[in-house]
Amino acid sequence: ARCKRQLSRASTCFLTPQATEGPYYWNATIRQNITEGKAGIPLRLSISVIDTNTCAPLVNALVDVWHCDAVGIYSHYIAASQGIASTGNDNETFFRGLALTNANGIAIFDTVYPGWYSGRATHIHMKVHVGSNVTSNSSGTYSGGHVSHTGQLFFNDTLTDSVATMSPYSTHVITRTRNSEDGIYASANGSVTIVSIIQNSANNYSGAVTVGVNSSATPAAVGGGEMGPGIGQMPPIRNNLSIIMANMTSVILTTTLTSHVGAASALYMSCSTIFFAFLLYI
Repeated sequence: ARCKRQLSRASTCFLTPQATEGPYYWNATIRQNITEGKAGIPLRLSISVIDTNTCAPLVNALVDVWHCDAVGIYSHYIAASQGIASTGNDNETFFRGLALTNANGIAIFDTVYPGWYSGRATHIHMKVHVGSNVTSNSSGTYSGGHVSHTGQLFFNDTLTDSVATMSPYSTHVITRTRNSEDGIYASANGSVTIVSIIQNSANNYSGAVTVGVNSSATPAAVGGGEMGPGIGQMPPIRNNLSIIMANMTSVILTTTLTSHVGAASALYMSCSTIFFAFLLYI
């Protein structure tokens, strides 16, 4: 359940379900504009936070967001988010940031409509930090406090279908996962955190969503040690099975094909190998 989605005080309030943090979280800078010049359809995102203890706007909370770019890549994890083995992380920070909620409990971000990757519906990750010490409201840092909510925001599939026809999104040719096919969307009751979008112009959106949090709570992480996003909890793979097999280690694929054995020899692959490769692929 959730608080009312209007950006105003709700007469009745409900706790927004938690969702898994995912594998690509990294602390970022307090800033409203998180695009760093990356391409995409501009989106001004307003997140209204309601304290379920009082049903009033939660003021001076830090809202923390992060999402992939138009072709499904996360900053700081550029290699990993493409399914490429990496010995370390990069220092990129695009599409990551925190903003303080104002007197109306609203945190505002200037970003772009997020992209997508295999196994996951289009989404934005978020946290709500309460009681943190902030060095500056702009380009600052924070310390202390606690996390009262970890969740994900989702988008209308029909709108995303339209976005997918536009550049640079159209260059990312994969089979997109819809909300109804996303296990995290289902487990977190994602329909209550679908961002309401207003199209300001042909290529400019405003989005709004309301989340209800218990400001005094420190809820346990959801996901049980998630290894990656999507059904199957593995990092996204954007190419084909040959790339997966090229990056697999400790997997021996033995096939003996002769004129006498014929098609039956294809069954010589170990069942465990096939199953593991399938899990990686999904």
